Amino acid sequence: MPFAFDNYSVKCRNNHTYDISRKGYINLFNGQTKIVKTYDKKLFTARKIISDAGLYDKLCEKLCEIMPSGIILDAGCGCGNLTAEIFRNTGKNLTFAVDLSKDGIDFAASGFCEENLLWIVGNLNNLPLSDNKLDVILNIMSPANYEEFIRILKPGGVLLKVLPDSDYLKELRHFIYKENDKNEYSNKDVLSNLADNMNIADIIGVKYTHKISAEHIPALFDMTPLTQNINEREEIRDELINLIDKNGFDVTLAFKIAVCKANP
Repeated sequence: MPFAFDNYSVKCRNNHTYDISRKGYINLFNGQTKIVKTYDKKLFTARKIISDAGLYDKLCEKLCEIMPSGIILDAGCGCGNLTAEIFRNTGKNLTFAVDLSKDGIDFAASGFCEENLLWIVGNLNNLPLSDNKLDVILNIMSPANYEEFIRILKPGGVLLKVLPDSDYLKELRHFIYKENDKNEYSNKDVLSNLADNMNIADIIGVKYTHKISAEHIPALFDMTPLTQNINEREEIRDELINLIDKNGFDVTLAFKIAVCKANP
């Protein structure tokens, strides 16, 4: 790695020192990339609520089941809820978790800070990690920079790329968009771009349903980009809450996990 730890700071190979915050993360963002304003504390709070309600438990179980051993990077970790769950259940291997959003990393470090897990505010286009040092990269429903991923993976290292599948949150999409063509989703272009850059060794499907209670509908609305730019957003949210009875609202969680290696 290009950093050495020194008490409450890390030092790079050029002898620059970066302090570890009291919450347990370091900020290595160079300010050269624009941060999307919607990725704020409100969104990450909502994602934590939804994650704690078990929405992604079965996805995490599958990732833990297929996770290779070794040094891990979660690239685009957001608020760290999935990172922490995977870390706890895969032997607590040395793990680096990077996201461009300071709010997300601050949220992550505040909720889960442990030896062998380092939260980093950083840019996926310029990852602060040395060449050929990582065994596994997780990239869960997040943007990717495959050139950087190939650079930092060891020979034989693995990228686990998680994409939403066409049925992901289909009930919510249909409720919001009705018969509008926006109620359909395809990951075809993402998979095509992935195949152009990495060798896809396997694709594993994960699909299940989860019941959302009325009290969690506001968090469901706040945590997904599906609802960010719709008209009459609050009215649609309240309409859904009013329609839900004591049995809750069933949503489909559908993912593809692409198991990849660098092209030979």
